Amino acid sequence: MTTFRAWLAATRPKTLVAAVAPIALGGAVVVAYSGAPGLRADPSFIFLLLSCLGFALCVQVACNFANDLGDSLRGADTSARVGPRRAVSAGDVSPSAMRRGIWIACLLALLLGAPVASLSPWLLLAGFLAIACALAYTLGPFPLAYRGLGDVFVVGCFGVQATTLTALAVCTPFPGECCCNTPPMPWAPALLAGLGLGLLADNILVANNARDYETDLAVGKRTTVVRFGRGFARNLHGFNSILGLACLGHVFGWAPMVLLPLALWQHLAFRKAAQPADFLPFLGRAAVLMLLATILCVTATCLGWVPADSLWMR
Repeated sequence: MTTFRAWLAATRPKTLVAAVAPIALGGAVVVAYSGAPGLRADPSFIFLLLSCLGFALCVQVACNFANDLGDSLRGADTSARVGPRRAVSAGDVSPSAMRRGIWIACLLALLLGAPVASLSPWLLLAGFLAIACALAYTLGPFPLAYRGLGDVFVVGCFGVQATTLTALAVCTPFPGECCCNTPPMPWAPALLAGLGLGLLADNILVANNARDYETDLAVGKRTTVVRFGRGFARNLHGFNSILGLACLGHVFGWAPMVLLPLALWQHLAFRKAAQPADFLPFLGRAAVLMLLATILCVTATCLGWVPADSLWMR
């Protein structure tokens, strides 16, 4: 594999939807619940969304690089593992080069997120916390993925935190700007939408951990699937799908709920998977469901389909 292709594969493109979706959803929540539908055409609104997007993408890439390096150093990516080729364990990228890649991704995240961080010390602190959590997923003395906390990390960071902080960023006035020029922060719908999206994103991890059950068990990687078994993974997959869409439906109305038949079809197929290779397609399918849900929520917002009776959460 060429160096460029190895680095591209190490970014894990299928997972990048987990970075894009909460940014789009956070913006949609503000437009739907701010009482200012024309906000979506405001240049500062678009600028801050792009800053959040650049930051989120770089943090996701840094997390994926750290995961590649951490699993290799801990011996989790063995030859018995089924799934995409991993750059460090396969020898395509050296550990030192991957460390440099992690730091470059983190520095780019700080650079692209600087406009948002300049709005408030709390947003700056949240940015550093997001980077720290991304690195702590598989690196450091307490790797979250090896302690059964990966699902909590995904729902919290790539769902609730990313969606809510995006909404907060576009609702925070620039230094010296009157707060009357910014929309009110819709805390309740932002948190609920973030939870729904995080649950859908977690199914990417559930499929990944169900696939790697045997190899994770052998190296002591105590994921929730290792702790509770593949039967638990099958139940969690269905729980995430149904509750995730229900949360989004509560915020954005009927639009995301049209995906319920697709979610049920995916779940029934997931329940039939037994061998590691059987779980491979479900990583991409979970990402597709998450992307489609985001597109429908944004479309409902832009077309004014969010029902008026949802405004009780405002």
